[in-house]
Amino acid sequence: MAAQEIEFPEFFDSLDEISPPCAATSLIGHETAMEQIFSAITGGHHALILDGEQGIGKASAAFLTANAVLGNVPLDDVQALYQCDENTGTYRQIAQNVHPNMLYLTRPKKDDGKGFKTVITVDEVRRLQRFLGMTSSAGDKRIIIVDSLGDMNRNAANAVLKLLEEPPVNTLFLLVCHGLGGILPTIRSRCQVVRFQPLDNEQVKTVLNVVAGTLLDSDQIPQLTALSGGSVRHALLMALNGGLELKENLDLFLTSVPFDTARAHKLAEVAGARGSDTHNILLRQMMFESIQQAAIQAAQNGNVHRAAQIARFDEEFGERARMADGFNLDRKQEFLIMANKVHALLHTA
Repeated sequence: MAAQEIEFPEFFDSLDEISPPCAATSLIGHETAMEQIFSAITGGHHALILDGEQGIGKASAAFLTANAVLGNVPLDDVQALYQCDENTGTYRQIAQNVHPNMLYLTRPKKDDGKGFKTVITVDEVRRLQRFLGMTSSAGDKRIIIVDSLGDMNRNAANAVLKLLEEPPVNTLFLLVCHGLGGILPTIRSRCQVVRFQPLDNEQVKTVLNVVAGTLLDSDQIPQLTALSGGSVRHALLMALNGGLELKENLDLFLTSVPFDTARAHKLAEVAGARGSDTHNILLRQMMFESIQQAAIQAAQNGNVHRAAQIARFDEEFGERARMADGFNLDRKQEFLIMANKVHALLHTA
């Protein structure tokens, strides 16, 4: 749990009434990953990639690690990384992103102050370089948290690479990553990768009750947990944005024969609504899950050709989604195109 009287900063992925990862005071699960982080720190490693699905606790683990290192907690056991004291000055400074020896790099606000940029730019890395220059003579431990590594554009990634090639003394880089596929191989080769696994259902339930117990209908928690894929963030997004109703409507559309044009357009209106990307993200993720479930079912039925066909489509779907985001294509139109393709795939013998 976290201290509620602290006013936490707003980040690009903040959820209303939900404390951000910087507010974490404890961690559920991830025993193997935390053992690896503990071993890396005590072994003197300077850069770790915390890799895994989005919303499973990687950023929380990074901030808890920062609390232990910067709070001079004796690292004689991995349990030192699992929780921190919310009454310390170190915790308060880290939670408010004002600790003099920690820098948190994430997507910055737009220049006009309205919303956030879609990437971490090289200007943010220059801020990191200035931070390292100003604190280099103090001799204290320093923590750099990048969230996420995949959000950096190419110039920013290359600038970070230079820092990793000549690592500053007494500095630990904790690089949160939601998938290694698009990460520069040269960055990967200079870091120790710590893999975080999705939480199991009981762990998801526990975290949901801790971070949002008073906001959620207890009757919904089992269904949200089952649909979470081990990601607390995904469960929260669904809970706070009508995700269960969206899931029901998408399933009705995908299973209907013939193609339900009216329902497809209603879903597309939701995906393309201005002012929020959340519904588009949820619907896209749900279609991903439908594709992946179809591939698993085909493999279990011994239809290897069908499973391979769906797997190829899954890759194409992901690439198209990345292009749609990169070129800022019309979300409603893109949803209709992809919904048509997914429906056709699922109903192809």
